[in-house]
Amino acid sequence: MGDRFSQVAVLALLLELTGSGLAVGILMGMRVLPYLILSPVAGKFADIWDRRKMMMVTDIARVPFAFSFLFVQSQDDLWILYSSMFVLACGEAIYQPVRKSSIGVLVEEQHYAKVNGFEQVVIGIVLIIGSITGGLVAFLIGKDVAFILNGCTFMAAASLIYPLKFKRQKSQQSPAIPVQKPRAKLDPMVLFIVVILGVSAGLDGLFNILISYYGAETFNLGELGIGLLYGALGIGLVMSFFISKQVKGKMLLIGIITIGMEGVLQMLASQASVIWAAALAFTGISLFGGVGAACFDTLVMARTPKSDQGRVFGFIESLTNVVIGLAMFGSGWLLDSFAARQVGFIGGIAAIGSMVLFIVLYSFYFHKIIENSRKMVKKYEKRSIKHTEE
Repeated sequence: MGDRFSQVAVLALLLELTGSGLAVGILMGMRVLPYLILSPVAGKFADIWDRRKMMMVTDIARVPFAFSFLFVQSQDDLWILYSSMFVLACGEAIYQPVRKSSIGVLVEEQHYAKVNGFEQVVIGIVLIIGSITGGLVAFLIGKDVAFILNGCTFMAAASLIYPLKFKRQKSQQSPAIPVQKPRAKLDPMVLFIVVILGVSAGLDGLFNILISYYGAETFNLGELGIGLLYGALGIGLVMSFFISKQVKGKMLLIGIITIGMEGVLQMLASQASVIWAAALAFTGISLFGGVGAACFDTLVMARTPKSDQGRVFGFIESLTNVVIGLAMFGSGWLLDSFAARQVGFIGGIAAIGSMVLFIVLYSFYFHKIIENSRKMVKKYEKRSIKHTEE
């Protein structure tokens, strides 16, 4: 929630001082280098080091940089904003793969889908409380309060992580379910999901910049508009839990379809005449996005040995966030040359096209892999039952 408080205030402050979409793109794109270098390393060390200590140290180290935004008063102080955002991005690049791999280690396999769906609820609540409240606080009271609250939440998060206990995973551990190849990096479905997540990340980078631009510039509501649209995303994520928990099969296909549905709603959001219509479209976008994210995360966890999940999620975090950063930078450049509504409409078409391409690949290749994997699972279950009866 603190991150959301700060993000809304920082984006509004930057647009207030520069009025440039490119400046926002540069700021959001600064995550490229930290995620490219630090996430794979952090994910690898998460498999052998104490995850709890890694997350706590990363949280506490970010506190002074979160407070540093208080000193940004003019364009001459923008170096503080950019440098602190870079350091915070470094901390996030370390923290995220450690946190994501912790879910697979702490949770039993049969609860993966439920927990990944519930995580979307938590993210949604964070967006609702953090973005809407943060937007109101920054709009009515001042941006400084949002920056102070952000620094305090890092310390609060570290205190919540402290009681967690992790069992160290053995380096050679059987996969969560029987698969054709023992290591996730060789599993074709995991590789396919990584490609899908990479493409989705590019679209997400574009749409993240557009949300800020829609709220602050298109509807002329500043930080309040940004907060409202991010809050709408949160509502959709909370709603997604009630759908994702009902998904029992065909997770890969369902995840692919959600990308196209997001594209349709992005096209509608780009043409909205009032902010409430845009907020409704973004609610639907995050609803489908939350269902898709839960499906993809569950599949990756189920087909990856627990002892390798830090490495795998480190790679995924690195790839997706690098793509998001590059997409944000490119989107900022586009917004200085084209209208936000035009960029959003074209982005929606790109999402639909991506869905069609992935469905074709699924139909001609990965559908067979899934069926073979199901046959292996059923065969394994029959053997287990027969062994038990004997």
